Amino acid sequence: MDELDKLIKERYKKKKDKFNFQELLELVEGVLDTDYLIEKEDRSPSMERGTSEQGEYFLPTIKITEAWGKPGTKDREIIEQFTKKIPGATLEEKLGNINAVIRDADPNAKIPQILSSMVMIEILNSILGEFTESAGGFMFEAFLTGLFGGQSVQIVDVSQQEQETSATGKPITDVVLGGREYSLKLLGPSTGVKGSFRNMVEHFKGRDHIVYLDARRSPNGLEFGEFVITLGDFAKVFIDPLVKQVTRKGDEAFQTDSASELKKFISNLIKQKKSLKKVKLGKKGFIEGKADTVFQYSPTAENLSEVRLNEKDMNTFINKLMKTDNEELQQFAPFNVDYADTKFEGTKAEKLFGTFGKAEQVRRLSQQGKYDELLKALEDTPGYKDRQQFEFTKKQAESIENFKPIGELEINADALKRTWMAYGDVLKQNVEPIYKALNQFNENINKFFLSEDDEGTHKQHGVEAANDAKQLKSNTDKAVQSFK
Repeated sequence: MDELDKLIKERYKKKKDKFNFQELLELVEGVLDTDYLIEKEDRSPSMERGTSEQGEYFLPTIKITEAWGKPGTKDREIIEQFTKKIPGATLEEKLGNINAVIRDADPNAKIPQILSSMVMIEILNSILGEFTESAGGFMFEAFLTGLFGGQSVQIVDVSQQEQETSATGKPITDVVLGGREYSLKLLGPSTGVKGSFRNMVEHFKGRDHIVYLDARRSPNGLEFGEFVITLGDFAKVFIDPLVKQVTRKGDEAFQTDSASELKKFISNLIKQKKSLKKVKLGKKGFIEGKADTVFQYSPTAENLSEVRLNEKDMNTFINKLMKTDNEELQQFAPFNVDYADTKFEGTKAEKLFGTFGKAEQVRRLSQQGKYDELLKALEDTPGYKDRQQFEFTKKQAESIENFKPIGELEINADALKRTWMAYGDVLKQNVEPIYKALNQFNENINKFFLSEDDEGTHKQHGVEAANDAKQLKSNTDKAVQSFK
């Protein structure tokens, strides 16, 4: 394949990042096809392709259309013919099976799965490379709807969800896949996840969940991740990731002379899942053999040192503190505790909820499952009243408690080159001849109907179309025999 490597390198130098999948296919076909070496003027009419001097792109051409998101349409029917050959009931399973073809060169992959996966990658590559972010995002929704097929549907307006609410513009739900409602985000490497806070509240007046699915561009292709929003975890999504993480120390540290108050404070930290950073005792000797009064957590500490403890040793120290009798522990007073906390003021959470009290009300009602009261409380926030946008940075989105990485889909020239090297022979033998004959037939049948009689070519194109049909039948028969 030295010739292919040389061609790819030359094309890369000229096109750089604009080098696309179709060009790669043309290069591979050019190397594999002996007809490619025949000069155009030396070809017979039956050899003439009429589409490109660099070889023909023989994979089926599927028009990218928004009708993929509409069940019952012809375009949806066509795309489902390919997507149903990709196994999997969930997005994670489907991406895994596409990657098994592209990345792993699955030796057990059958031609339907190989062909379907490569067509899906070609389509997705076109969406990413040839559309603006907004248009690409809309077509990406249609793509995923077609990928799932069945009853999956793309939502394009509020009325389609039968919502008689004050939601405006495009609804929160973009697609319904496998009975789950998704909001899809086609994002750059560092783009934030944004949305209407008011429309989010309105969404939950008629629905119990929304799945935010991020498809984030990466050097290798697309990274997929998702998190689920419900009224039950509303605070975990819209408060916890949006406040600032700080360490309370110095004058802000917890200070007490009481052993029982120390234990109560540490117990509350554990319940709130807040980290204990440092404990300072008023007397040495709490740890046998250690003349220390300061015990500080350090994730890089290898063992119990003079003042630094790794996670295991810090937990051992805290357990000893909590189990020590109050009277015995009291002799080591006073106590000073540095701990991890959150800061509400000046954050995105403050902009949405206004006051810390309102945010805590939302948290309490969410945890108690009082959703009618929760919706009323949310209507009384600046985020709702002022129609504000919420925004999660990449880091904030990934810090959401139920965020789950779905997987990465490799869409790049190197991965596709490996794929063609792995499956080139089987595709050339079984797929290429059929699609070439079909393309040639389509071309000649069009010329037959469109040519002028006085040019003397009308009959010739009809004869060539008939010959193409015979060749198509012959190529198809061979492919059928190869599957027996």
